[in-house]
Amino acid sequence: MDWVVAVSDEETAQGRIHPNKASAAYASLQVHGCVVLRGAFAPATIEAMHAEYVAQFGAMDSAAMEDQAGKPPPNRFFRVGDSRYEIGVRMTGGFGRPDVFANRLLLSFLVPLLGKNLHLSSLTTVVSYPGAAMQHAHRDHPDLYFEPGVSPMQPIYAVNAAVPLIDVDLETGPTGVWLGSHRLPDGTKPQEKDLVARELQRGDCLLLDYRTLHTGLPNRGTRARPIVYMVYARPWFFDYGNHKRRIPLDLPLESYNELPPPIRPLLSRALSYGIYARWREADAGAPLVPA
Repeated sequence: MDWVVAVSDEETAQGRIHPNKASAAYASLQVHGCVVLRGAFAPATIEAMHAEYVAQFGAMDSAAMEDQAGKPPPNRFFRVGDSRYEIGVRMTGGFGRPDVFANRLLLSFLVPLLGKNLHLSSLTTVVSYPGAAMQHAHRDHPDLYFEPGVSPMQPIYAVNAAVPLIDVDLETGPTGVWLGSHRLPDGTKPQEKDLVARELQRGDCLLLDYRTLHTGLPNRGTRARPIVYMVYARPWFFDYGNHKRRIPLDLPLESYNELPPPIRPLLSRALSYGIYARWREADAGAPLVPA
């Protein structure tokens, strides 16, 4: 079974994949723990995100990222490997467009998997610089249940959507996956010989079951490789391990209030983070209340 499903320009414009293609994509997620929706995002959407990334971070090299990542929290820069950094981007400009995080085609595909009350759990960018070594093999979250055999059989509870901002060939280093590893017990040590990867193009969307073992491949190219990662989850799940020291959704309250009402429930976590930040501002300088 192939784990790449081509999306036509017409499907992208309509915001829905043909039922036959959707069935193939669901089957790939079920069997392999991943699927690439090739061409899921419109070129204008990708270009806007790429321009925003370049404007905010394009002047930074690996050394500058390393320096930023070494600062104490709160810190939007996080080292996730050799010359590889995750950035909690501010959801403004190209990163604040509803056609990014509320992409109609992507949501129409995810709702049958995660339910109509799914929420966006995080929006970050991971950049690897030339010379970056292969990342360690990992799942995005440990098993939810410690009892043997439970987690591999449970329904999918979160999906990581990876959207490359440049064409990523095998030299530049796409995300590599171990097909079917979402059904393996936690603690399984994967064999590098079983690792597979596909080239990713601008507009593609790689969907990963949150249990699937994966890694960032080495960047043997000559340019930095930024990929946007958006995690969608069932409403009861939150990734405390990856985000306990940083804000995974940095959406200004003003931007949230400007969103169309049907989109707002998807960003309920972003609303909470924004309100907490304002509370801290409001409390700054306020007199202490005696216990």
